[in-house]
Amino acid sequence: MSFLQYLIWGNSIKTYIIYLAVLLLSIGVGKIFSMFIIKIIKKITKKTKTVVDDILVSIIERPFIFALFIAGFYYAGFILTFTERGGQIYNRIIEILIVLNIIWLIIRFVDAVIEHYLKPLVGKSESTLDDQVLPFARTFVKVLVIVIGAIFLISRLGYDVTSLVAGLGIGGLAFALAAQPLLTNLFGGIAIITDKPFHIGDRVRIDDRFEGYVTQIGMRSTTIKSPDDTFVHIPNSVIAATAVENRSRENKDHAIRVKFKLGLVYNTSSEKIKQAIQIIKDVFEENPAVIKNDPNANYVVGFSDFADSSLIINVMYSFPPNAGFSNVRTEINLAIKERFEKAGIEFAYPTQTIHVKKEP
Repeated sequence: MSFLQYLIWGNSIKTYIIYLAVLLLSIGVGKIFSMFIIKIIKKITKKTKTVVDDILVSIIERPFIFALFIAGFYYAGFILTFTERGGQIYNRIIEILIVLNIIWLIIRFVDAVIEHYLKPLVGKSESTLDDQVLPFARTFVKVLVIVIGAIFLISRLGYDVTSLVAGLGIGGLAFALAAQPLLTNLFGGIAIITDKPFHIGDRVRIDDRFEGYVTQIGMRSTTIKSPDDTFVHIPNSVIAATAVENRSRENKDHAIRVKFKLGLVYNTSSEKIKQAIQIIKDVFEENPAVIKNDPNANYVVGFSDFADSSLIINVMYSFPPNAGFSNVRTEINLAIKERFEKAGIEFAYPTQTIHVKKEP
């Protein structure tokens, strides 16, 4: 008996090679379809006046290629010899692949409708609520399609979905406990949309730790873009349970505000304090990035507190987002420090003076 005639699970090695060749052929046909036929169709649709045909081609392109693979997988099955149970499993796999492909097609259709039709409508609307609801609704519809597809698959596999849910028992309780954070974040997202503490594009500070511009409000988390161009994903439950400072409600130009305190040593004279305040004001006046003569964003400098070990000067200034967060702060801080050093003004650090009383 030659090697090609050697039997494994009722089929020869030669049969398996032919089976794999058919699968590879279906993949090759899909690649050819994608590289040549789809390109030709796209060129034709670009010449038409409507964009509907372009959208349809974009939607069905990849699912159709996957459908060609499923067809190859189906016809390749006739090459093999199965037991009755093996044939049932093979047919189930084909059903699963078909359902997955349909789910994928529906999700791509939802994405296309939102991207090409709903987004432009939302962009024209004056209301900001739809801008927040749209990404949330997009994710929700996708999850809903996946859940419905999963239920259909379970039922096609011969399981009674109703009995399965009713019989979960302790497993259902464990699932509910595991899903609690997800549900908390989901309701947190709904609270954000309904209460509207901020909108997409607003500059916010959350939990006194995270600061940046809101880019997305999702089902599980809200994404903000920090001043150093990193994206921070904050769970909605955290936002719903903590303080949120919206710095854009009274700041329509979205100027970046910087607040800090400078501590001077206690032996600093009143004249030196006045000089320090004037130095900081001069630095702001000379820096072109600092916003001036704007009642909503003007800089503020003042002697505010007598702290435990320092005299506190409160400082606040603003600059446009395109000025560069790190660059402006570095320029301002260096200029203040250099001029304080020249003027002989000392920064304070935590100190304690201990008086020892001698007993007679």
